[in-house]
Amino acid sequence: MTSAHTDLAAFIRAWIDERETTQLWLARQAGIPHSTMSALFNKGILPRPDTLRKIARAMGVPLSLLLVHAGHLTPEEYETPIKESDLARLYEFGDLSDDEWEQVREFGRYVRSKRPRPSA
Repeated sequence: MTSAHTDLAAFIRAWIDERETTQLWLARQAGIPHSTMSALFNKGILPRPDTLRKIARAMGVPLSLLLVHAGHLTPEEYETPIKESDLARLYEFGDLSDDEWEQVREFGRYVRSKRPRPSA
């Protein structure tokens, strides 16, 4: 399990424990299969952004907070308000599988690596 999976699972687990509720209750409130929630906790499978949106709504927390815990946003990006265009981009790719999403992230890292370095 990667740290993003562990961090997201720990955050959601703490939220569940504080409210003395269950994974099943949260999954039902979010309108997602319990197996999706179980996969996060037991197999370390990170939910897609559209699923995180449903979970965030059910938890009453900002989507961006779950995106930070999932490793999709940095804490610095969380502190900066998300522009509508950025949010639209995220939703545009919400139906990608975990493998496809990772390929998009790898491509983004590749593009950043090709940027000219600032001169010292």
